[in-house]
Amino acid sequence: MRIFLILSIIFGLVALTAADKKCDSLEKGFKDCLSKGFKPKKLEGCKSGAGKMEKTDVKKCAKIEKKVIKKCDFSCDDEDGGEDGGDVREPFVPAAGSHYLVKKMDAPGAGQVVTAFSADKRNSESYFMATTENSDGPIPWKIEKASCNCQDECSCYKLTFRVKVTCCRYMYFAMSAHSDTLDNGDGRVIVHKTPYKPEDESWVIEPAVNGYKLKKAQGRHEGKYLVARVNRKEPGTMFADVTADSSAASIWNFETIA
Repeated sequence: MRIFLILSIIFGLVALTAADKKCDSLEKGFKDCLSKGFKPKKLEGCKSGAGKMEKTDVKKCAKIEKKVIKKCDFSCDDEDGGEDGGDVREPFVPAAGSHYLVKKMDAPGAGQVVTAFSADKRNSESYFMATTENSDGPIPWKIEKASCNCQDECSCYKLTFRVKVTCCRYMYFAMSAHSDTLDNGDGRVIVHKTPYKPEDESWVIEPAVNGYKLKKAQGRHEGKYLVARVNRKEPGTMFADVTADSSAASIWNFETIA
């Protein structure tokens, strides 16, 4: 009887472990669907990417949605943090002399950090910005008060980083936005050699649930929010854009680099 009981416990643990792995796989597949633009029929509070999907892919994702609900009790509100998913953060105050990773907290692409790749050169003074899950690719950002007169001066900041050009020379870049507008009304975010135009380098850091929202304070695409929701060709990377839809804004956190 004792041996039977022990075996029952062992088989039960094995079954639970297998179920957990199955759910991990289903949840990962569902998040991939969201990042590609899938819009759930039953799950609420899910953030979808801006991509356009083929009908066959939509059907596959719909099946994954049914399974992840039935077998895993999955909820986008639990995963992404809705308005009722936690407390709104206190206003962000950067520490003097510190550098930060700007990390995405919500799906799709949760855990990716803001960066700029040398291959995405726009011109001699700017590069298109992106997010990446590669730990070797993040940018150490310096966050300090913007020099322009923002409407909300208390939370108006400039985000910059430096690149070593030679043994004794550095180039400095600031987070900004390209003047063009995409088909969906979004703008593309860039890093531009600084000093540039103070109004184009200013961002408002808005406290939000589970993190912060970054909003263009002035200049190009004023009032639009930083968002990463469209996959790039390179796996594990997304485009960095600005959107006028505050509900679609990505949630970000600032992690101090030691």
